[in-house]
Order: sequence, then C-alpha cells, then structure tokens
Amino acid sequence: MRTKILTAAAILTLLLTSCGSPSKIPYMVNAERLQVYELEQYAKIYEARIMAKDVLTISVNTTVPEAGAPFNLGSNIGSMLPTAGYSTIQGATLQTYIVDKDGFIDYPQVGRIKLIGLTRIEAQDFIKSKIHPAYITENPIVNVRFKNYKVSVLGEVARPGQFVVENEQCTILDALAMAGDVTIYGKRENVMLIREDNNGRKSITRINLQNPRLVLDPNIYYLQQNDVLYVEPNKTRAKDATIGNSERYTLSIISTLISVTTLLVTIFR
Repeated sequence: MRTKILTAAAILTLLLTSCGSPSKIPYMVNAERLQVYELEQYAKIYEARIMAKDVLTISVNTTVPEAGAPFNLGSNIGSMLPTAGYSTIQGATLQTYIVDKDGFIDYPQVGRIKLIGLTRIEAQDFIKSKIHPAYITENPIVNVRFKNYKVSVLGEVARPGQFVVENEQCTILDALAMAGDVTIYGKRENVMLIREDNNGRKSITRINLQNPRLVLDPNIYYLQQNDVLYVEPNKTRAKDATIGNSERYTLSIISTLISVTTLLVTIFR
C-alpha cells in the first residue's frame, strides 16, 4: 500500500510540473544539412544603406581643430583632443542631419548633398570629396554614423519593443534575441516582416523561422533600419485570451483534480 501511495505521489508531481514546461519549438530545423557551397555563395558582410528619414551624425577630424570646426556644428571645439595626429571630438554633442524624402541633407558650407542609397563608408568618402580640398586644405577624416538605426519586435515575444542597433547590423535572430525570444505561443512558421522603402511603400513578407534556408536570403535574414517584426499568437494563445483569469484558474484546478482522481482509481483498483 505504501509503495502504491509513493508511486502515485511521484506521478502526480511529474504531472503537475510537466504542465508548466512545454517543449520548445526549434528554429531552422536541420540547418546543419545545408551545403557548404550554399553558405559560401550567399556569404556577405551586411552594410546598411542610407534611407529617407534616417538621422545621421557627421564629424570631421583634422590635425588643426579650427579647420574642421565649420563642419562640426553643435560640437564643443574645446573638447577636441589630439589622437594619432588628428584632433577628434571627445564628449561633444554633434548636430544631427535628417535625410529628407528626396535623400538630401543640408551640410554646412557645401549645401544640399544627396546621400540616399550610400553605405556609411561611401557617404564618408563622398563628403570628404566635397570638402577637400575645396574647404579644407589638409586631408580630413570623416565619420558618418546612424543615430536612429532601430528595429521593432511585436507580438508573442518575451519583451516586445523598439531596439536601437549600435553596430548598424541586425539579423532576424538578433532582433528576436533582443526581444527575449519568441514565446511558446508564437507562430514561428509565420512571422510577419513589415518594411518601408525610400518611396514610403510598405511591403509585408511572411517568414518561416523553422526553414533553414532563411540564412541564404540576405534581404530577409538581415533587417533594415525601421523594420518591424510581428509574431502572431498560435491557436492556444488565441483561445486562452477569451478566458478570464478566474475561469482559467478554475479550469486548471478541475483538470488537475480529474487527472489525480483518474490516477488514484487506476492505482488502487
């Protein structure tokens, strides 16, 4: 009799604990089966391109602080410190430049310059060509950074929100990691990617996170600035949302009691 009671208690413990730990659904199933030549074919280092409504900071570093001062609006010239022969801005706040709908910014001395479609490195070289030697006789170092490189993750994730990407590169998996991963109630096979182009046109793409070939599509695998990911709830979550907390608690107790009663009847019969 004592053995039967202990057995019942053990099974009951397993029953109760298993209810709170559903199995995780994997990403990119069988990804290890991808061929090396496929991975090499699509290998690339992603570089973000400047888009309309982007916010940029631009600094011009020179050996003579006064030479770069007209192009560093908003900065404190007194905070410029020499670094490897150049005076760089330390602890200063640079003016930001908003790329307009046509892709231009108003740059000091030079006027309107078009940066849309350029990578950060290309923009640096382009600005340098505009100010040297026309405005600066010495060779400057130009640094362009995105101020607003961000992505949004919504829906069935642990921490939905908008996330700023410091290194200006973000994959789908990076974004989900920042959001605390998809919950057990999220549809991994049907994630929505909402993207807006330079003309304001929005596109919606459905993504299957369980598909290993996701990594072979750089236009989808790498997110652009201002992309939005939405993870839809599955049927279990949708049904659960229609039940109140008190009803859910009552159903949980009833279900547990039925399971325990059935278990005890089976053991002691």
